[in-house]
Amino acid sequence: MPKKNLPPVSIIVPVYNGEGTIAECVHALLALDYPKRLVQIIVVDNNSTDNTSDILQQFDSIDVVFEPKQGAYQARNTGIELAEHDLIAFTDADCIPKPRWLLRLVDSLNIPDSSTLNPPSPQAIADKPPIRRSANVPLPTANCQLPTDGAAIVGGKVEAYPASNLVERYIDYRRILDQEKMVEGGEFSLPFFVTANCLVRREVFDRIGVFDTFFRIAGDADLCWRAQQAGLRLTYCPDAVVVHQHRSNLLGLYSQSFEYGFGRASLFARHHRLFGSRFRFDWKEHVFLVESILKSLVAPIVRRPKFEALLPIFDTVAFSALTLGKLYGSFKRRTLVL
Repeated sequence: MPKKNLPPVSIIVPVYNGEGTIAECVHALLALDYPKRLVQIIVVDNNSTDNTSDILQQFDSIDVVFEPKQGAYQARNTGIELAEHDLIAFTDADCIPKPRWLLRLVDSLNIPDSSTLNPPSPQAIADKPPIRRSANVPLPTANCQLPTDGAAIVGGKVEAYPASNLVERYIDYRRILDQEKMVEGGEFSLPFFVTANCLVRREVFDRIGVFDTFFRIAGDADLCWRAQQAGLRLTYCPDAVVVHQHRSNLLGLYSQSFEYGFGRASLFARHHRLFGSRFRFDWKEHVFLVESILKSLVAPIVRRPKFEALLPIFDTVAFSALTLGKLYGSFKRRTLVL
């Protein structure tokens, strides 16, 4: 798309205690290869207790808003309320968008191609009761017109920041935050994009509602699932790249995996009717966990390169946390995901 024809875009970045990464993220956004007059950058400080607010005061060309209610999706919804434009892009405070990130996302809006993800067929979702919405998710508005020849939501690639230790290398190796893995879908998952890298037309929020703060994680998946059930189209653009700084220690890996497990239970609690079941059993993950535990017991006596020797130990930590997160989420969300 010629730059003279580019549409304006609002970019939303939620941040909580991001003093170590937020400055680099904002600098990257200010350096985007996109006309400055067409970009509104909104950083939502989600009640940080570190030096994040002081760092943000150094930037006078961005909009900074304080959101006291904790939760990344609450922060994103606050940003949506303040967004001035009809295209809204999302990234995270620990991400570094590449210069042509936004340009590539916008270019992909109206180019149906092999990367376009088709929504579920009407037959696939026929006779399914409507998904229950929490009170803070507005109902669709009347007369909402979305383009029929392009995407409603575009997601880009999430690359790993160069690994500085073995935990970061492991997260990249297992594709834990790999956008291409998210768009593959699965038996109990529709394709979705993480909010570390996506662009949404405002009409999507008008039609199906904003992010549901029922979710403390996986709200981005919920939004994409609701969009597909409404017949809207998703497109994946691998050329729109952000670089993500992965968790750097075992505690961070454990916490992240636990939250992902909790998110799965939350998603299933909201969307189980779509899959025709009230029970989800990821038996392959349980088999993998048992294998990892057994391999980790013999790892000290098997002569292998350091990363390969530690791989089953990392797997045990990650998949144990994932399982515990699913169990805790099942209890909290009154569902059953194992």
